[in-house]
Amino acid sequence: MLHLALIALLLAASPSLAASYKEHQAERPDLFDPDTGYRIARQRAPTPDDIPPPAVLIGPEEARALIRDGALIFDVFSAAQSRFDELDGTWLVSAPRLSLPGAVWLPETGRGYLTPDMQSYLADNLSRLTGDDKNHPIVVFCVADCWMSWNAAQRIASLGYARVYWYRLGTDGWLDIGETLVPVDPVPVNTD
Repeated sequence: MLHLALIALLLAASPSLAASYKEHQAERPDLFDPDTGYRIARQRAPTPDDIPPPAVLIGPEEARALIRDGALIFDVFSAAQSRFDELDGTWLVSAPRLSLPGAVWLPETGRGYLTPDMQSYLADNLSRLTGDDKNHPIVVFCVADCWMSWNAAQRIASLGYARVYWYRLGTDGWLDIGETLVPVDPVPVNTD
Protein backbone atom coordinates (compact mmCIF):
# COMPACT_ATOMS: atom_id res chain seq x y z
CA MET A 1 0.00 0.00 0.00
CA LEU A 2 2.87 2.35 0.81
CA HIS A 3 4.28 1.59 -2.64
CA LEU A 4 1.03 2.77 -4.32
CA ALA A 5 0.92 5.91 -2.18
CA LEU A 6 4.50 6.75 -3.17
CA ILE A 7 3.67 6.31 -6.85
CA ALA A 8 0.60 8.54 -6.49
CA LEU A 9 2.71 11.20 -4.78
CA LEU A 10 5.31 11.09 -7.56
CA LEU A 11 2.64 11.36 -10.23
CA ALA A 12 1.05 14.34 -8.50
CA ALA A 13 4.43 16.09 -8.22
CA SER A 14 5.23 15.57 -11.89
CA PRO A 15 3.02 17.36 -14.45
CA SER A 16 3.25 14.45 -16.88
CA LEU A 17 5.38 11.35 -17.19
CA ALA A 18 4.73 11.18 -20.92
CA ALA A 19 5.35 14.44 -22.76
CA SER A 20 3.28 15.60 -25.70
CA TYR A 21 4.55 15.08 -29.23
CA LYS A 22 5.22 18.81 -29.54
CA GLU A 23 7.53 18.66 -26.51
CA HIS A 24 9.34 15.67 -28.02
CA GLN A 25 9.82 17.54 -31.30
CA ALA A 26 11.02 20.68 -29.54
CA GLU A 27 13.50 18.81 -27.34
CA ARG A 28 14.93 16.59 -30.11
CA PRO A 29 14.18 18.06 -33.55
CA ASP A 30 16.89 15.81 -35.04
CA LEU A 31 14.59 12.82 -34.43
CA PHE A 32 11.75 14.21 -36.57
CA ASP A 33 11.29 15.01 -40.25
CA PRO A 34 10.90 18.81 -40.43
CA ASP A 35 8.40 18.56 -43.30
CA THR A 36 6.09 15.76 -42.14
CA GLY A 37 6.69 15.70 -38.38
CA TYR A 38 7.12 11.90 -38.46
CA ARG A 39 9.65 10.35 -36.12
CA ILE A 40 12.65 9.31 -38.25
CA ALA A 41 15.09 7.89 -35.69
CA ARG A 42 15.06 5.88 -32.46
CA GLN A 43 11.68 4.32 -33.14
CA ARG A 44 11.80 2.30 -29.90
CA ALA A 45 11.51 5.00 -27.23
CA PRO A 46 8.81 6.37 -24.92
CA THR A 47 5.91 7.72 -26.98
CA PRO A 48 3.87 10.85 -26.32
CA ASP A 49 0.47 10.91 -24.69
CA ASP A 50 -1.12 12.56 -27.71
CA ILE A 51 -1.18 12.50 -31.50
CA PRO A 52 -2.10 15.16 -34.06
CA PRO A 53 -5.74 15.07 -35.19
CA PRO A 54 -7.57 13.59 -36.91
CA ALA A 55 -5.93 10.46 -35.44
CA VAL A 56 -7.15 9.67 -31.92
CA LEU A 57 -5.24 8.07 -29.03
CA ILE A 58 -7.02 5.07 -27.48
CA GLY A 59 -6.33 2.64 -24.66
CA PRO A 60 -6.79 -1.12 -24.45
CA GLU A 61 -10.49 -1.08 -23.55
CA GLU A 62 -11.32 1.28 -26.44
CA ALA A 63 -9.25 -0.88 -28.78
CA ARG A 64 -11.11 -3.99 -27.67
CA ALA A 65 -14.48 -2.28 -28.24
CA LEU A 66 -13.51 -0.97 -31.69
CA ILE A 67 -12.21 -4.38 -32.73
CA ARG A 68 -15.36 -6.08 -31.44
CA ASP A 69 -17.40 -3.61 -33.53
CA GLY A 70 -15.52 -4.44 -36.75
CA ALA A 71 -12.61 -2.00 -36.95
CA LEU A 72 -9.67 -3.04 -39.08
CA ILE A 73 -6.56 -3.60 -37.01
CA PHE A 74 -3.15 -2.89 -38.49
CA ASP A 75 0.03 -4.09 -36.83
CA VAL A 76 2.98 -2.02 -38.09
CA PHE A 77 5.68 -3.75 -36.04
CA SER A 78 8.92 -3.71 -38.00
CA ALA A 79 10.39 -6.73 -39.72
CA ALA A 80 13.81 -6.00 -38.23
CA GLN A 81 16.67 -7.71 -40.01
CA SER A 82 14.14 -8.90 -42.56
CA ARG A 83 13.11 -7.94 -46.02
CA PHE A 84 10.64 -8.90 -48.68
CA ASP A 85 11.59 -11.11 -51.61
CA GLU A 86 11.70 -8.89 -54.69
CA LEU A 87 10.55 -11.77 -56.91
CA ASP A 88 7.32 -12.77 -55.16
CA GLY A 89 6.84 -10.13 -52.41
CA THR A 90 6.85 -12.54 -49.47
CA TRP A 91 8.53 -11.29 -46.33
CA LEU A 92 11.59 -13.16 -45.13
CA VAL A 93 11.12 -12.56 -41.43
CA SER A 94 13.79 -13.51 -38.93
CA ALA A 95 11.39 -14.15 -36.04
CA PRO A 96 7.69 -15.01 -35.69
CA ARG A 97 5.31 -12.22 -34.69
CA LEU A 98 2.52 -12.60 -32.16
CA SER A 99 -0.24 -10.05 -32.59
CA LEU A 100 -3.86 -9.25 -31.81
CA PRO A 101 -6.34 -11.78 -33.21
CA GLY A 102 -7.49 -10.63 -36.65
CA ALA A 103 -4.65 -8.15 -37.12
CA VAL A 104 -3.19 -7.41 -40.53
CA TRP A 105 0.60 -7.10 -40.29
CA LEU A 106 2.02 -4.41 -42.58
CA PRO A 107 5.67 -4.27 -41.51
CA GLU A 108 7.83 -1.23 -42.16
CA THR A 109 4.86 1.07 -42.89
CA GLY A 110 5.51 3.07 -39.73
CA ARG A 111 9.00 4.21 -40.61
CA GLY A 112 9.60 7.96 -40.70
CA TYR A 113 10.43 7.79 -44.39
CA LEU A 114 8.74 5.33 -46.74
CA THR A 115 10.10 4.21 -50.08
CA PRO A 116 7.59 4.48 -52.94
CA ASP A 117 6.99 0.71 -52.85
CA MET A 118 6.25 0.81 -49.11
CA GLN A 119 3.95 3.82 -49.56
CA SER A 120 2.04 1.88 -52.26
CA TYR A 121 2.05 -1.23 -50.06
CA LEU A 122 0.30 0.71 -47.29
CA ALA A 123 -2.15 2.61 -49.53
CA ASP A 124 -3.10 -0.44 -51.61
CA ASN A 125 -3.75 -2.62 -48.57
CA LEU A 126 -5.80 0.09 -46.89
CA SER A 127 -7.90 0.52 -50.02
CA ARG A 128 -8.38 -3.22 -50.49
CA LEU A 129 -9.22 -3.99 -46.85
CA THR A 130 -11.59 -1.04 -46.34
CA GLY A 131 -13.25 -1.48 -49.74
CA ASP A 132 -12.23 2.14 -50.39
CA ASP A 133 -14.37 3.23 -47.44
CA LYS A 134 -12.49 6.20 -45.95
CA ASN A 135 -14.85 6.15 -42.93
CA HIS A 136 -14.11 2.56 -41.91
CA PRO A 137 -12.56 2.59 -38.40
CA ILE A 138 -8.88 1.63 -38.34
CA VAL A 139 -6.86 0.76 -35.24
CA VAL A 140 -3.08 1.10 -35.67
CA PHE A 141 -0.63 -0.43 -33.20
CA CYS A 142 2.80 -1.93 -32.64
CA VAL A 143 4.20 -2.46 -29.14
CA ALA A 144 4.42 -0.03 -26.23
CA ASP A 145 7.13 2.60 -26.70
CA CYS A 146 7.09 2.34 -30.49
CA TRP A 147 6.89 5.45 -32.63
CA MET A 148 6.12 3.47 -35.79
CA SER A 149 2.45 3.14 -34.88
CA TRP A 150 2.35 6.90 -34.16
CA ASN A 151 3.81 7.59 -37.62
CA ALA A 152 1.56 5.08 -39.36
CA ALA A 153 -1.63 6.42 -37.74
CA GLN A 154 -0.83 9.91 -39.01
CA ARG A 155 0.16 8.63 -42.43
CA ILE A 156 -3.12 6.71 -42.75
CA ALA A 157 -5.07 9.82 -41.73
CA SER A 158 -3.13 11.85 -44.32
CA LEU A 159 -4.42 9.41 -46.96
CA GLY A 160 -7.94 10.62 -46.16
CA TYR A 161 -9.09 8.00 -43.66
CA ALA A 162 -11.34 9.77 -41.17
CA ARG A 163 -11.53 7.27 -38.29
CA VAL A 164 -7.95 6.40 -37.37
CA TYR A 165 -7.19 5.25 -33.83
CA TRP A 166 -3.68 5.01 -32.42
CA TYR A 167 -3.51 2.18 -29.92
CA ARG A 168 -0.30 3.31 -28.24
CA LEU A 169 0.19 0.31 -25.91
CA GLY A 170 -0.11 -2.26 -28.70
CA THR A 171 0.49 -5.92 -27.99
CA ASP A 172 1.89 -5.14 -24.54
CA GLY A 173 -1.32 -3.40 -23.49
CA TRP A 174 -3.38 -6.22 -24.99
CA LEU A 175 -1.67 -8.75 -22.74
CA ASP A 176 -2.07 -6.40 -19.75
CA ILE A 177 -5.89 -6.61 -20.03
CA GLY A 178 -5.78 -10.41 -20.12
CA GLU A 179 -6.20 -10.91 -23.86
CA THR A 180 -4.14 -13.33 -25.92
CA LEU A 181 -1.87 -12.93 -28.93
CA VAL A 182 -1.77 -15.16 -31.98
CA PRO A 183 0.82 -15.75 -34.72
CA VAL A 184 0.47 -13.45 -37.72
CA ASP A 185 2.17 -13.42 -41.11
CA PRO A 186 3.07 -10.20 -42.89
CA VAL A 187 1.02 -9.29 -45.96
CA PRO A 188 3.16 -9.87 -49.08
CA VAL A 189 4.28 -6.86 -51.12
CA ASN A 190 2.87 -6.59 -54.65
CA THR A 191 5.92 -6.87 -56.94
CA ASP A 192 4.06 -6.54 -60.27
